[in-house]
Formats: sequence, structure tokens, C-alpha cells
Amino acid sequence: MHQLKPLKSLSIALIAILGISGLAGCSTAKDEQTGGENKEQAVQKKDITITFVGSQNWLNKGSKIDSELNEAFTQETGIKVDMQVIPDDQYANVLKTKLASGEAPDIFMVSAGVGAQKFLPEKYFADLSNEKWVSRYVPYAKAGSTINGKVMGFMTWSVDGWGMLYNTKMFEKYHLTVPKTYDEFTKAMDTLKANNITPIYEVGKEAWHWGVWLSQMGALAEKNSPGLYDKLNSNKIKFADVKEFETFLSQFKEMYDKGYFGKNPISNTWDSGYEAMGKEQAATFLGYTSYQNEVAGKFPDSNANDWKMYPIPLAGNNVFSHSAGGNMRVAYKDSKNLDSVKAFFDFLARPENLKKYYEARPDIQTAPSFTDVEPKPTQGGKSLVENAPGGDGMDMEYGVLYWDNTVVGKYIQDMMLGSLTPKQVLESIDKDREKLFNATGK
Repeated sequence: MHQLKPLKSLSIALIAILGISGLAGCSTAKDEQTGGENKEQAVQKKDITITFVGSQNWLNKGSKIDSELNEAFTQETGIKVDMQVIPDDQYANVLKTKLASGEAPDIFMVSAGVGAQKFLPEKYFADLSNEKWVSRYVPYAKAGSTINGKVMGFMTWSVDGWGMLYNTKMFEKYHLTVPKTYDEFTKAMDTLKANNITPIYEVGKEAWHWGVWLSQMGALAEKNSPGLYDKLNSNKIKFADVKEFETFLSQFKEMYDKGYFGKNPISNTWDSGYEAMGKEQAATFLGYTSYQNEVAGKFPDSNANDWKMYPIPLAGNNVFSHSAGGNMRVAYKDSKNLDSVKAFFDFLARPENLKKYYEARPDIQTAPSFTDVEPKPTQGGKSLVENAPGGDGMDMEYGVLYWDNTVVGKYIQDMMLGSLTPKQVLESIDKDREKLFNATGK
């Protein structure tokens, strides 16, 4: 099977970024002929439009700065950028359809790490290994965008991780400490609920977010059974065989039944989470390490910059699980505008443009992809690592083949509503993956 290069240097990079010393943890002929001279010719062309599609959650957060840089590129080169935003829960299927139908966009976004494999990189991704900006990648960005020894993605995201972000002021008010076990966790949540505070705000309408919860249990399971990811990726073991996953889902359903997610969490949207946390309607939220920056930007009086984080304390978890660098832009291998796309990536990678981009995106400036951008770690990110004595590991979204947060999340939604048992959720995931393994011959 085809796997991405492992992130051997990620722990070292995280130590440098977070300032913590205790963290455990074939190019086509067309590609080969594309060089500096051809890119200069592309820059001089007019009336060219390159199409760029991405998932709503990835593009909307940077909509203003993305538009500004796109327009600056157009003014300099005459090349227009047609950016198309696809709803999160439709994106994977829409992109697969476009690729299969021969209507591939010039640029499209995919997850870094193993998650990119479901879009058949050897067939559709251009080799970007020889682009000059690759030499300025930080180690995790180069590793996360490398597939079968070739850099295939232009990444400006950051390595990040998910954990329980909590309002430190509210925890202090009710004399709560960071829970290290599920029992300690339920006692803390019971205290918050007894004081008419939603213990955890869950964006239950967004299926993908339910999937993120289970994804974080992969690093723990891999720690407990080294080589688990390799077995999952070679179809030698099933999700239903992993005891940590069933334990997690059983406890997770118990949390739902106890009302820890508030009233009717299935109707909650992502955007409403900012208000719930910013106005102290909820005490905790499963977020990424830079999420608190977004809350602070919308609710300056919330003191969100001071909040901290801890790993999800279910199924015995004490591991910080992280991404392979979020997402990346990919150039379509057979695009007639490939030279223009590479010129666009060159433009975005200029130090002055990267500076503008990251200054406008504090949500991902915690661990930038390029060495010439200074990282600005959050209090949440630092504390998440400090509260993870089990070390670190990659989550399943980025480490396990054929993982799809939205699909997994829909099964978990069904479990919460009583249609599936924890075991049946895992068996459903296995059935979906079996079809994909059979279809690809891996």
C-alpha cells in the first residue's frame, strides 16, 4: 500500500514551537519540464483563470486575506483565481466526483498525512518537490505534504491538536482541577451541570465534529499497541477489534445521556460555539489549540487567551494527539494551467506575503509551516502538552487510511440517538473501509 512518510521529527518541532522540554514523543514529463523560465512565461500571460476549490471550514476563516492575496496576484500577473467554497459535509464527495469526471480544479485542498490518500495522489497530484519554497518548510510541513518521497502539497496551515479547552475562571470558581481519569471527569462535569452551566458545548449538527472525538483515541490505542496504525492501514485488524475504541464510545454515549452536552446538542452549529464559550454559557469545548484565539477575537472580554486544555480523559487517555499539519493545497497533475498554479504558489510563499497571511490568521500562527514565520503558541497548546504525561501521537484523521470524520461522525450521531450501539458504530466503520480496500486493491 502507499503510505505517507512518517513524522519522525514532529516531537522535536513541537518542543521548539511550544517551548516545552518534556514532550515525549513519479513526476510526469510535464512536471519535469516546468521550471523558472516557464513560470515567468506563465506570469506574463493574461486572461487565465485558475480554479481553486476547498472545504468551507478551511477557506471561510481566511476569506478576507485569501481574497486580498488572490487579488494582488491577479494585479501582478493578470491571472485570476476563481475560489469555490464547498460545504464541509459535501466536500470529499464533490471533489472525488470532479476528479473522476475529468473536471478537476487546477487547485484543490486535501488533508495532510494519510488523509490525502483517498484522493489518489499518484493519479491526480502534481509533484512539487523541486519548487524553491520547499526548502523553507519546517520539518512537519515537509513530512506531512510528502507522499511516496515527493512533496505534493503547498501547506500554510499549522500542526495542531484537539483537546478539552476549558474556561480556567469557571473551573477555579467551582474548585475544579484538570481531570486525569474518566471518574474525575464525570465528577467535574456533574458539578458544572448542577450549577446550570453546560459542561461541554458540542457542535452536534456538524457530523464531522463527532468524528473528531473518536479520531483522538487513535494515538492512545497506538501507544498501547505499537504498530496498530500499520495494521489498520494494511487491513490486518478491524476497528471493532480495538478495545479502546469501544470503551471510548460507551463512555461517550454515557456523557450524552447524562446531559453533559446540554439540551438538544444535535442542533448546535459550529458558529454558535463561539458565543457559548465566549459568554460563559458552557465551560469546555473540544477544540484545536488555536481555537481560543478565535473566541478571544469575537469576545475580547472573555479572557479566552488565558484558557487551558487537557486530553480527552476517556478510555484511560492521557496522550496529546495531533495532526500532520492540517491541510494543504494541491496542484492538479494534468492541469493545462499548471505553470500558472506554480507561479501562484511562488507568490503566496514570498516572505512578505506569508507575513501578511499569518498575521491575518492567528488561529494557525501557533506553528507555521515556514521557517521564516515566527510561531505564536497559545496557552491552550502549551498546557495540553503539559497535561499529557502519555506523550504525543498522530490522530486517526491523519494517521489512518480511509478515515472520514463526517462519515464516522454520522454513525456516532446515530449512536447518540439510540440507533446504533458502540460496537455497531465500529462495525459500520469497518464495512466502509473494507469496500475501499477492495476497490483499491490495497
